[in-house]
Amino acid sequence: MKVLHIAPTPFFSDRGCHIRVLSVIQSIETFGAANILCTYPLGRDLPDVDIRRISAVSGYSRVEAGPQPGKIKADIKLLLLGLRTALKEKPDVIHAHLHEGVVLGWIIKWLLIWRRIPLVADLQGGLVGELDDHGFFSKTGWRSSALRSLFWLAELLILKLPAHIFCSSINSEKIFLQEYKIRRAKITRLDDRVDLSAYEPDRKDKKASLSLDSKFIVVFSGSLLPIKGLDVLQHVILQLCPIREDIGFLLVGYPTDVMQRFMVENKLETRVQLVGRVAFESLPKYLLTADVGIEPKQSSSGEGSGKLLHYMAAGLAIAAFPTKHNQELAGNDAFAKEHSATALAQHIAQLADNPARCHELGKQNRKKVEPFSLESGGHIIARVYRNLNLPCSSELPE
Repeated sequence: MKVLHIAPTPFFSDRGCHIRVLSVIQSIETFGAANILCTYPLGRDLPDVDIRRISAVSGYSRVEAGPQPGKIKADIKLLLLGLRTALKEKPDVIHAHLHEGVVLGWIIKWLLIWRRIPLVADLQGGLVGELDDHGFFSKTGWRSSALRSLFWLAELLILKLPAHIFCSSINSEKIFLQEYKIRRAKITRLDDRVDLSAYEPDRKDKKASLSLDSKFIVVFSGSLLPIKGLDVLQHVILQLCPIREDIGFLLVGYPTDVMQRFMVENKLETRVQLVGRVAFESLPKYLLTADVGIEPKQSSSGEGSGKLLHYMAAGLAIAAFPTKHNQELAGNDAFAKEHSATALAQHIAQLADNPARCHELGKQNRKKVEPFSLESGGHIIARVYRNLNLPCSSELPE
């Protein structure tokens, strides 16, 4: 069996969206299918992943999330690459990532209509909510309202294109079912997956790569951007560092310029270690040095938080907001009491005051994350593929 992935993003750039795409590919590999990924020119290659890239695009030069002038040109090139690849490789399924990928995959499907290639979508959250998070509709007035309505309609049309939709969380599932009235039978919830073997407890090493003197370490991994809760993270640090010498912060992510200025301005260089961007394969060694993993994001797009699974796999307690998605992953009592930076800081302080409970929560989280293995994700994807009545369905596991 052969799966063609369309990913309009600079894969692989060591951030959440790309980690999800990789986990989907790895999950598909668990049932023996071959994957081909068509993507943008930026990003780094990964061993054992067949990546096909478009040529360089003027106006598209950053790997960070967010709009860029060359985006449309990149998508046109990606469409042509995907079409050439589908003609040559004859995939059994087109697996499209992100809303743009669904549109490109649908065009490829219909240009090769005689092949009858089914299209499935993998969506982390709602398009309108994501644009809202980026401040796309921040201006008041009828123009902003009309633009929101236009994108809502565009998203509705996009959601009707694939034969099936994988969504990343209970929040995104709710958006698609309630706001867009997508049939439940057309949606399968596929939470992010994690390679548990990378986080074996015996790899834990407090000394690895740390310059912090603090005994209690709070780690953040991911994009250091406002849309990812950077302002909340800064408020938490400012509330705790002046009064808690025992608590230090380890930040693994990028871009680093804003956070670097923040540390200098507030004289936090000895309390906060800014590692910057690291290869995803190296992430476990940093997480395994910590006690708590922090997730400061509050999103209206409905996307899940893949980093929570990695925190839990590393045996960390969690400092995050009590969203329904988060509570489903780690339980009702594992989070801050309310959606504020102050509540998050208080939660961390309580964990630091009771290291035995913090350790026990980490052990419980390691156990709770076991159902989110790559193999379990492979079973979910295989079941959906099998229901598409592919010619190769007999090769798929029950």
